[in-house]
Amino acid sequence: MTRDERRHRITIKDVAKAAGVHFTTVSLALRGHSSIPSSTRDYIRATADRLGYVPNPVFQALTHFHLNGRVRADPPRIGYVINHPLESGAVRYRHQSAFLEGARQQARVLGYDLGLISVGRGLHDSQWLEAHLRDQSITGLILASFEPHRPTVAMDWRRYTVVKINSLHMEPHSPVVANDQRQDVRLAFRRMLALGYRRIGLAVGRADEDGTEHRHTAGYLIEQATVPTQDRIPALLFPYNTNVEEVSRLMGEWVRQHRVDAVLCNWSIPDVLLRMSGLRVPDDVACACLCLLDSDERMAGICPNLEMVGAKAVSLLTTLLKSGEPGVPEYASRTYVRSHWQDGKTAPAKS
Repeated sequence: MTRDERRHRITIKDVAKAAGVHFTTVSLALRGHSSIPSSTRDYIRATADRLGYVPNPVFQALTHFHLNGRVRADPPRIGYVINHPLESGAVRYRHQSAFLEGARQQARVLGYDLGLISVGRGLHDSQWLEAHLRDQSITGLILASFEPHRPTVAMDWRRYTVVKINSLHMEPHSPVVANDQRQDVRLAFRRMLALGYRRIGLAVGRADEDGTEHRHTAGYLIEQATVPTQDRIPALLFPYNTNVEEVSRLMGEWVRQHRVDAVLCNWSIPDVLLRMSGLRVPDDVACACLCLLDSDERMAGICPNLEMVGAKAVSLLTTLLKSGEPGVPEYASRTYVRSHWQDGKTAPAKS
């Protein structure tokens, strides 16, 4: 299906215009509602057939599901696809659990069934995924924070309606919902400056950078331009597939080499990583987490609303599904959810 074909796909409003009636009349007539005279129903059905109108299966299922306020059928399904583990307590994937929880809650509110699907080595490939989606009548997908170094999926995206959470490195070029990494780094940098720190460094995963079009370092470079040249620290990017011990070693060496006095890190335990390298927090170096999921007084950092990201991704996807226009839009939107700063003991004000 070409972009022109998607753009000119016949909708209920097109049928209504051709038939000279309101679109709600068309909707009722095509469902055989008794409030519409049989002659009018026949006329509208004939008009729809002449124009080549094809009903939207998701909208039909959702209407049937909510008919008269009672459950009348299985809810329509959408798929939530990831390409990495989601183990309980995993340091690197706690943010994914928050995305998923927000998506699940919003799907329930809107009357959809959301299914979690894992793809990748030892899991499922693109061929299996397409067969599964056909079997489950799933045409709406959320590609949730895919990591660049892990297996991806290659499908005929014209058949699906897709919204991505992050995953900016991969096709399709569909609408995106995400937390605002660039503004998060800028906010954290400015707060550290206000607290009296000058040699502020950024330490993030290379996979996180590649999956977000380098938004962390973009925000960092913008704010670095406001400080003297001698206080500008090169960003530390953790390699792909690294572990806690390696990250701790790299951070310790980087802090000592560049005399960093405050670290901004998107891993959830920057204080632990620094202490593992032999540094005292905050005596030797302060730190702030860029993805602070536990609100307590111990850790300073950025509190993103990741559940809202998941919820907004579902809301956008269901709206697009109801429009009956699958495939990649010509102009895909991006929605960024703002975060807020939290003071903490890992970054006290300097005297």
